[in-house]
Amino acid sequence: MSENNNARILRFHLPDKVFHSMNAILWFALVITGAIVYLCDLDASTGEILMTWHIGLGIAFTFCLFGYIFFAPDRFAMMMHACMTWDKNTILWFRNFGGYPRRFFHIPLGPVEVPPQGRYNGGQKASYLLFMASIYILIVTGWLLWIFAPAIGKEMFVTFFYVHVWGSLFITLLVVCAHIPLALLSMSHFLGIWRIGAGDISWEAAEHHAPTWLEKDVVRTNIEK
Repeated sequence: MSENNNARILRFHLPDKVFHSMNAILWFALVITGAIVYLCDLDASTGEILMTWHIGLGIAFTFCLFGYIFFAPDRFAMMMHACMTWDKNTILWFRNFGGYPRRFFHIPLGPVEVPPQGRYNGGQKASYLLFMASIYILIVTGWLLWIFAPAIGKEMFVTFFYVHVWGSLFITLLVVCAHIPLALLSMSHFLGIWRIGAGDISWEAAEHHAPTWLEKDVVRTNIEK
């Protein structure tokens, strides 16, 4: 074993941790309040109160995203650049989906070996881009439905409404069924993003999940990118 196995590597900076935590909390609060209003038969007073909460949470959700962009533009740019940089190994990750079907469901999909990945693997890049796109879409449609309803007309209102409702439920299902379970497979990463304090991970976790990132951005430069 290398002496580096006892080392800790800074993976998540404070802006990353704050945005991720606040975004997750606000997301589920919005889903719960919105789903109750949409799916449950509520009296007018209760429905109005929940919608007031939903709108307030939506405003906070909007400021969460723009706060990350404006107060930590370097971290936001780094995340987007990492997600949008696709090389051969990123594409090859999808041949066996990181080995997860074989590991958990005993489905011999693709080759046994998983090609070395960078800061994010192929699945993470695809899902994070989808998550960011959904955040933008839900913010835009939410504000259009709330503030600009008279200007967009009935037909567009109905279209935006269903995009807003079912888009949020679809992404939530994806997060609950895939993102959270897979995140828990690397407890070092999970604790790094959620714990109070330094957002570091173990050398072993970085070597296993992101060897290319470890070699290029940590070992060669000694700086966490």
